[in-house]
Amino acid sequence: MKTKSIGCIIGICMLTGILAGCAGDQKLSDKFDESEVKAAAEEVIEILNDGDIDTLVDEKWNAVMKSAADKDMMREQMLPVMEELGAFEGFDKEAVTGNKDKDTEQEFAVVVIKAKYEKRKAQFTISFDEDMKVGGFYIK
Repeated sequence: MKTKSIGCIIGICMLTGILAGCAGDQKLSDKFDESEVKAAAEEVIEILNDGDIDTLVDEKWNAVMKSAADKDMMREQMLPVMEELGAFEGFDKEAVTGNKDKDTEQEFAVVVIKAKYEKRKAQFTISFDEDMKVGGFYIK
């Protein structure tokens, strides 16, 4: 049952983060600063670790993410996943690339971060638009 819930949240968030699928194909645009993007991704993960869904959705999500992964869905689906991981221990490997939406020509920064937790590791893929708002979120 929990596996289906995890798959559901991943699937929904992946729809909005589909551009992250080809993350390794492009160099990061000059519109983004790599260290700023990494720090923003770490902040998103830390907010999620704290269980502060209101801040995450209200302040960090862009309009597309808000419509695809609202507060109720995040509380119901993502918080149990985070509880399963156990206590956060730290960040491990990080990589930043760029991507462009083929339909809108909008550029994104895509961050892949591996994080260590008490019970197991998790890999986050987070896409940021030019306003540094989350436009895609995926965890496995």
